[in-house]
Amino acid sequence: MPQALQFNAQNGEVVVHGDLDRNTVPKAWAERQQWLPQQTDVVINLEAVSHVDSAGLAMLIRLRSELVANQQTLTLRNLNKQLQQFAQVSGVEGLVSIS
Repeated sequence: MPQALQFNAQNGEVVVHGDLDRNTVPKAWAERQQWLPQQTDVVINLEAVSHVDSAGLAMLIRLRSELVANQQTLTLRNLNKQLQQFAQVSGVEGLVSIS
């Protein structure tokens, strides 16, 4: 059963919980102003993401582009193997900073 996607601010980063996929991305994107830090660089911790698909990767790439236009950076932490493989196969691992 799919897990609802949640964003929680903790220790200076946004911790993502649940599924980051085509079912959850549209709502998460529409609500990004509620969970996205303003005027600071953004660190997203993905250790609690249970499932990800290409829509999740696309959202992170689009988020990075939006932040760069606002002179902010995006750093991703604790990517699961699935997301790392999507980024590698898609040839976009260089588009997001991974720590």
